[in-house]
Amino acid sequence: MVSKKLIIISVVVVLLLITAHTLGGYLIMYPVKPDFWTVVSESSPQYLLIALALFTLIAWLISHLRIKNVKVKNRFLLVFTVLCGILLSYVIYFDAATYMSTRKAVKESENEYIQQAKEDIKKDKIMYRFANGLAIPEYDAKTQNKIDSIRKKFGISYFNTGCIVDVIDVEGQQKYEEMVKPYLEKRNGKAGKKR
Repeated sequence: MVSKKLIIISVVVVLLLITAHTLGGYLIMYPVKPDFWTVVSESSPQYLLIALALFTLIAWLISHLRIKNVKVKNRFLLVFTVLCGILLSYVIYFDAATYMSTRKAVKESENEYIQQAKEDIKKDKIMYRFANGLAIPEYDAKTQNKIDSIRKKFGISYFNTGCIVDVIDVEGQQKYEEMVKPYLEKRNGKAGKKR
C-alpha cells in the first residue's frame, strides 16, 4: 500500500517547485516590474515540465531496484520527491542569488548617481542621461542652439547614452532625478520645468 504521507509530501514538494520556478522569474526580472503573465511566460514552464518528466522516468527506473522492506510505489514516490526537492533547492538558491546580485548592482548604480547629482548640483550643471539610440536631429542648427541656450539658462543639459537600455542604469538615473528635482525647483521655481 502506498503511504499517504509520502503522497502528500510529494504533492507539496511539486507544488512548491512549480511556485518557486514561476515566481522566481519575478526575482530574476528585478528591477523590472512585470505583470503575472509575463512572469509565467518568462519562467519557461516547458523546462520544468521536461524536468518533471525526466524525474518521473528516473524514479520509475530506480523504483524497480530491489530495496528491502520498501514497496515499488513508495520507492517511486521517494525518489521522485527527493529529485524534486533537490531541484527546488537549486531554483530557490539560483533565484535568490540572482536577485541579491541585481539588487546590489542597483544600489551601486543609485549610489553613483547620487554622488554625481551632488557634484552636478555644486557645479550648477544638471545633466539628464537617457537611452534613445542614434539621435536624428529634429531641428535645424539654429533652432537647436536656441534650445541649448534655454537649457543652459535653467542649468540643464541632456546626454544620450546610446541605444542600449540598462534597467539597472535606469534605476540609477531615476535616483539622480529625485536628487536634483528639489534643487532645480529651488533654482528655477516650481514652474521651471514647464517654462
